[in-house]
Amino acid sequence: MEREKELAYILGVLRDGSLPEPSGEKYEVTIATDVDKEWLKLIAEKISKVFLLPQERIKLYKIIDRKGKIPYFRLKIYSKSLYKTLKKYYPERLQMNWKTPRVILKAPLEVQQEYVRGFYDAEGGCRDVTKFINGKTKTIYPWLSIRCKHSKGRNEPLEFVREVLRKFEIKGYIRDNDELTVTGKLNLLRFYNYFTPFNPRKRRMLKHLLIFYGLIPADA
Repeated sequence: MEREKELAYILGVLRDGSLPEPSGEKYEVTIATDVDKEWLKLIAEKISKVFLLPQERIKLYKIIDRKGKIPYFRLKIYSKSLYKTLKKYYPERLQMNWKTPRVILKAPLEVQQEYVRGFYDAEGGCRDVTKFINGKTKTIYPWLSIRCKHSKGRNEPLEFVREVLRKFEIKGYIRDNDELTVTGKLNLLRFYNYFTPFNPRKRRMLKHLLIFYGLIPADA
């Protein structure tokens, strides 16, 4: 079961990645991009363990944002075997056409839980209390969301996540067919308890939001 949960988390994280068409014999897999280098290292460890890949095959690239001058990092792997394995879960070429992998749809709830955790770590976010306190934003709400653009009618990936959240008594709403939002103090608290992010930056932001509303103690 532990391997299934690790795989589910990786498949959730991959919602921020890509599986481009191979160029000759060059099989490229982008797992995720984030400013938090330590989180990407954690994913690399999981991938090495689940797919039995040597750590040196997993590359972490530093990229500088030309506008904000903020460094961020991209986790990439060049591996034909990994590429073909992941294509079994996400066979569509364009990410916007990806549906929830069948292995996740049929999995036990605790495995689906890890998929949603990975999805949020990669594509989720919440209101930034620090920006509100520092006056950079004028309002603050108990709000978080997961974004996912989908090109084939209804947004099946977000609908699936919404159904998983409902099993934990968390209400979510899909806006503009590309964003699943969760609002309300108790909904956010339940999300934090059941889907605590592994991404340190996103865990910290959600924790600070809950502290701001007095839902957890400051030293939690």
